[in-house]
Amino acid sequence: MQIWENQVTIFSSVDKSFTTELPAACHEQNCPALERWADLEYEDHLCRDVYSLPCTEDREGYYGSDHFSYWASGLRDSKLLLKEARSSGIKNPLTILDIGCASGRLIRHLPLLLPDARILGCDINRLHVEFCNKYLHPSISAFHNCSVPHLQIEDSSVDVVTAYSVFTHIEAMETAWLMEIRRILRPGGLAWITIHTENTLKDLDEGWPLWNAVMNHPNAESLIDKNTRLFENDRLVLRWNGDKSYSSNVFYKKDYVLSHWSRIMKIHDIKRKLPEYQDVVLLVKH
Repeated sequence: MQIWENQVTIFSSVDKSFTTELPAACHEQNCPALERWADLEYEDHLCRDVYSLPCTEDREGYYGSDHFSYWASGLRDSKLLLKEARSSGIKNPLTILDIGCASGRLIRHLPLLLPDARILGCDINRLHVEFCNKYLHPSISAFHNCSVPHLQIEDSSVDVVTAYSVFTHIEAMETAWLMEIRRILRPGGLAWITIHTENTLKDLDEGWPLWNAVMNHPNAESLIDKNTRLFENDRLVLRWNGDKSYSSNVFYKKDYVLSHWSRIMKIHDIKRKLPEYQDVVLLVKH
């Protein structure tokens, strides 16, 4: 029988016992790409993060069996986020919300970097929310949200909102989600939103996890010029038909983002490949 909640959330009816990995310090020496993180200055943070890591399955496969790189990528991104927040005038964010927090790759680091801040996460996957609340720093609060743009947070109460790999999957309610983010941000608050642009599509190669979902989509041949990797409309939406939420890959033209998103919030900057293959849109609430 179809569970109606699963059309707007994921794993609403699943009960699960988690298998966890040891804290990141236990995996450092087994990291096959340790030199990649040499400039991160992670040693002190590594000693203080004593919380379990999710197993590969519970982090949707990110970084495979390289548990240390999974941990380090979250520290890198959290430091980049705080650097951008400070450059935009938010010196000491008091409340941060990570939309689509998954099993806490980013937010696990924030209590150690911002011990006085309120750290929130939300996700449409109920199991991710349960993992965060069960295994991460006790100052972190995660809650279950749905695909419909509504967050259980007060107006003008958040300094920084992040959405990593969220708008890459929002096919139908993009502007409504932007308005919801604007609602909860304080005046001057910052939104960090990663997207796929036309440049992402040009850069795509077979080594990326995104390759099969995009290039093997039944509509890819008709919607994407195989020589230039260009698409005609403002957005390229590749939907996989199903009866649950979270089933699309979305690409935006940069000019579309500049002209449409700026009607909702001021675009502070758009940065390419920060830090890897997705672009980040930095928006500020007027």
